[in-house]
Amino acid sequence: MAAQTTPPASPADIAQKNPQTPAANDPRFLMELEFVTALSNPSYLSNLAITQPHLLTRKPDVTTSNRGILGQSEDTDADCFARYLAYLYSYWRTPEYSRYLTHPGQTLRALELLQQEDFRRDIIKPAVIDAFARGETLHVAANGGDNSKLEVNGKGESNGVSNTPDGA
Repeated sequence: MAAQTTPPASPADIAQKNPQTPAANDPRFLMELEFVTALSNPSYLSNLAITQPHLLTRKPDVTTSNRGILGQSEDTDADCFARYLAYLYSYWRTPEYSRYLTHPGQTLRALELLQQEDFRRDIIKPAVIDAFARGETLHVAANGGDNSKLEVNGKGESNGVSNTPDGA
């Protein structure tokens, strides 16, 4: 007789059995779960970079000298989105939330990489998206100033992925 496998419990089932888990019927929880899951998809990240670049990178002319009322600096869309990504990463990496992720490794990896401004800026480049899709290690190698490169596998292989304005 073959052993029967039990299907994984739905978020609603888990929440009913343990009231301290996130409310699986909470619209915000479900929306954020769907969003962080989408962020783990390289095609979605590429589309986001192409269609919503203002969320991922600051405009070159935006500096800290731009001041709003009472001398406070004005937040750009990219600054607000970066804080939102940090907020998402801060709790989706905890066990009580990560168990709801269908692909926790890929999702948490995407959220972790999205904490890096250089990654957010460079995901518009096909080489970065390809490396991300292949699961290669991506990290920023600081070469001083604005001359940093996003390296693949920590080997200094930039695979054409450069943060310099001229792509060098």
